[in-house]
Order: sequence, then structure tokens, then C-alpha cells
Amino acid sequence: MSPGGAAGGDVGPSRVSITLRQPLPANLHDYARSKVERLTRHTNLHDVSLIIDHDIHSHRLSRVEVVAHLHHVRIAAQAQAPTLPEAIDLAVDRADRQVLRRKERVTGRKGRVAADGMSESDRQAATETP
Repeated sequence: MSPGGAAGGDVGPSRVSITLRQPLPANLHDYARSKVERLTRHTNLHDVSLIIDHDIHSHRLSRVEVVAHLHHVRIAAQAQAPTLPEAIDLAVDRADRQVLRRKERVTGRKGRVAADGMSESDRQAATETP
């Protein structure tokens, strides 16, 4: 089995990179890394990049961008918030929803059971019956 993927889903992405415009305290860096690793609970990602733009000396909004690559698809999510943890949470939540939508779309096309427990043929039969 390749080192970047496993059948169990416990393996994180092969690469996680965090780019900072300004230095961050270690606890916020660890917080950002743990949030990004949350994206791997649905599928194995090839790589994830987190770009943080936050100036601790000014009172402007913190900006965070998450870019993830999975199965020839690029997912990007951006967020702005007054505090850095809020911006990280918003961006990761948006990326997480995109990953889930992509996974359900692919699963539905393959004819397997989707997240709601119905296969595509069951869904069509339910809509055709009066």
C-alpha cells in the first residue's frame, strides 16, 4: 500500500503547508494545523494549503484561505473575521462542506448509497411514484 493512502481513512494528507504573512504564536499554529487535519475525515486529500494573513498590530480583519487537492479537483475556501481563530474556523468549515458535496456527488454517480442512505435508483423510484 502506498504511504499516502490507506483504506481506513486514518491517514492525513500527504502534505499540509501553512503559509504565514506574519509570525504567529505556537498555540495558534497548532490550532490551525489541527483544524486543517479535520478535512481528512471524509476522504484522503493529496495536499492542503492554509494561507493566513493576520497582522497582530493592526485592527483589520484576519484573512484565511484553504486550498485542497483531491482526485483531480481543486477546492478553495476563503474567510475573513475579526479574530484569527474565527477566520480559520470559517474557512475550514467552508472547505469541509465543499469536500462533502464533492464526495456525495461522486458517490451518487457511481450508484452507491449516498450519505442520506438512499441510492440513486431508490431516489428515482420515490419521485416517480404518485
